[in-house]
Amino acid sequence: MPTFKTIHTLYGLQRLAAAEASGTPINLPTMAVGDGNGNPVEPGELQAVLVRERYRAAVNRVYQDPDTPTKFFCEMVIPAATGGFTLREFGVFDDAGGLFVVGNLPDMYKPTPADGAFSDTILRVEFSAQNATLITLQIDPNVAVASQSWVINNITMQSLIPGGTTGQLLRKTSNADGDMEWGSPDDVTITVDTIEEAQTLAADQLVVDLVATTTRGLALYIDGNRLRRDQWTADPVIVTRLSLAVSYAAGTRLICSQNEPTGSAPAPLERSLNLSDVPNPATARANLGVYNKEESDRAGQPGHINYTARSTAPPGWLKANGAGISRTAYAALFAAIGTTFGVGDGFNTFNLPDLRGEFIRGWDDGRGVDGSRSLGSSQAGETASHGHTGSTSAAGIHAHGVNDPGHSHQVTQEGGRNTSLAYQNGPNSAFRGEVSTLLETTRNATGIGISENGNHSHTVTISATGGSETRPRNLALLAVIKF
Repeated sequence: MPTFKTIHTLYGLQRLAAAEASGTPINLPTMAVGDGNGNPVEPGELQAVLVRERYRAAVNRVYQDPDTPTKFFCEMVIPAATGGFTLREFGVFDDAGGLFVVGNLPDMYKPTPADGAFSDTILRVEFSAQNATLITLQIDPNVAVASQSWVINNITMQSLIPGGTTGQLLRKTSNADGDMEWGSPDDVTITVDTIEEAQTLAADQLVVDLVATTTRGLALYIDGNRLRRDQWTADPVIVTRLSLAVSYAAGTRLICSQNEPTGSAPAPLERSLNLSDVPNPATARANLGVYNKEESDRAGQPGHINYTARSTAPPGWLKANGAGISRTAYAALFAAIGTTFGVGDGFNTFNLPDLRGEFIRGWDDGRGVDGSRSLGSSQAGETASHGHTGSTSAAGIHAHGVNDPGHSHQVTQEGGRNTSLAYQNGPNSAFRGEVSTLLETTRNATGIGISENGNHSHTVTISATGGSETRPRNLALLAVIKF
């Protein structure tokens, strides 16, 4: 015979027989435990009460063994606050108040909080019934307490909250109980309260003991500037202690902000560093598709001249219109061209080159084609020295009348013989006759010389052509300079 056992009382057996005859199920709503008056207990069929009852309560649940249909379990929970006695006996009572099942227990002291060790105690009783339909299975949700093993074996998220897909989260849609839905993590907003603590550092202080915060999810600020994670270290054991990498002047304010979204994340870009803390600037520029300063300077350094089809200068450029501009506001351009194109006011400003209406010529720079000129000097328009050739069309044999008596003609013949012909105030026809005779007389002469015996002149008029300047065909664009 086992030392500890559970039996039906005579009342319980009679109740089973009556229930089987009538088909009326048996309800078992109550359980009780006792201490046996301080002595071990041997359960008996004729018992109607426990030897000494110490605690009675509604059953936590009555359920059937899944493998043996005629086997049942009746379970009660003894709260943590109840105790101070030794458990030696128990009983299960039906809805009429009769002792249906009775049993004994190994001595087990039930502590209370005053004993320094306390917890809820679950008592589970096993009994049998030949007809499984006679016992009413019951769980009162108002009093039922699930054991850890039962929860592990029976309660799963799939059974509690069905639905959803991989990667989704369950979220409340209102404050009503059970009003929930599955959704994407991207649609979930999480609000976290931030806890802040301020301390004033002492001279040469490195170790900081926190009061209101811990190092978990902590962000530190010195005079408003956030410290990077390499500038402080959390204590590996004490969660309220940290060590600063360097000390600060006495009176420096340290702000400790816990649960800040960036607290436990890698150090973000800090506004005060103006992007100097980008881990890899070259990769960042490549991802953004932008040039660095050196590449940008190659595309257009201060002092570069360009032309644009717009009427205004593009960003980063100025009109090359000779204007006086600030030496400090445009320091890079001033460093590049200085006062080559004008000293401005001699102190605060300098002048831009004025390319309005100008043709650009490459600086000679020692070649000798356009020497004796300095960079940036202007040159007036000029026409190079040149000659003109001309001719008149033939008019055939003809004569010219002479009305001027102020000259004579002399003919020198072969052999030194001279024939002088003079004409004074005579008609043209007489002169032609003399010339004809002269030509006939000197047909075989070696040469004819005609000497001038009076002053005369001829006037040739050449008309002007062209406009106000010499220029090639051209197109007007706006000249700009890079600053």
